[in-house]
Amino acid sequence: MTATPRPRIADVAAAAGVSVPTVSKVLNGRTHVSEETRAKVQQALDDLDYSKRTTPAAQPGILQLVVNNFDSPWVLSAMEGVEAAAAHHGYSVAYARAEHVTLDRWRKLREPSVNRLDGVLLLAPRSGSQLVSMVRSLRIPAVAIDPEGTEDLAIPSVSPASFSGALAAVGHLLSHGHRRIGIITGRKHSPGHGRARYAAYAAALHDAGLPVLPELVRDGDFSIESGMQLGADLLDLPQRPTAIFTGSDLQAIGVMNAAAQRNLRVPEDLSIVGFDDIPQAARTSPPLTTVRQPLARMATMAVGMLTERQGVPATAAPTALEVATELVIRKSTASTPA
Repeated sequence: MTATPRPRIADVAAAAGVSVPTVSKVLNGRTHVSEETRAKVQQALDDLDYSKRTTPAAQPGILQLVVNNFDSPWVLSAMEGVEAAAAHHGYSVAYARAEHVTLDRWRKLREPSVNRLDGVLLLAPRSGSQLVSMVRSLRIPAVAIDPEGTEDLAIPSVSPASFSGALAAVGHLLSHGHRRIGIITGRKHSPGHGRARYAAYAAALHDAGLPVLPELVRDGDFSIESGMQLGADLLDLPQRPTAIFTGSDLQAIGVMNAAAQRNLRVPEDLSIVGFDDIPQAARTSPPLTTVRQPLARMATMAVGMLTERQGVPATAAPTALEVATELVIRKSTASTPA
């Protein structure tokens, strides 16, 4: 006589109409499951006479943070925020470079015998990213942090308010009497945020009755190197700008280096404003005025949204949240030189 197969966690999930990770949460006594869902899972466990002892010891839930690179201070700050938020919800965090992620690896981590990957956080996914298609095809709960635009993204997202942040930055320079304001943005490298920050720059100048001069506009890649090179281009103009707004703090640091090479003092000869407020921004000489992205809050919101996606149908409409930025005024800006 053939023995009746022992019920698996996947069988319980199917009977309850929820995901495998949701059943795992109920079995492990986690709190972020609704009472209604918990009751459904418990009923399925009773009906199938499922015993937790029939499976290997449950592993702690894991969230995977997928990044494009690990060599950016901004990325490291985001990682710290995700770790803190995940720990609060009882998760561990695994990291992966986007180029190393494959459909097969994700599929294996979602098998009932493994049941470790509860969700994925995509950091700054680019437009048309295959990663989004992959998580959707495998029905893995996923949230994007700071994506390159949210149009047709198809998964929930949390983004900084790039336009209003840049508008505050350029408005700050205008309020100090600057009229020749250069910009080093990143419209090609980062179409979503780069274009938003450039649009805010143009809008602020327009409101002040000033034209956008093509000679004062440069397009970089958010790196120190592009800040140095493009900052040098602006500072070597016959009539150089009295202030420069950059699309990232790293570019602002590059502009500071270019100014020092030309014996220009910041802020006496040149005012500089960055964007991001990475830890190094407060330690430059002088400390950098910049637009702060609330990375810790964005990470907390993203992890919270991810836990709420457990058991939610993949067809549910994604939510796109925008988090306010803040202008942090330090010592790299002053009134326009005489």
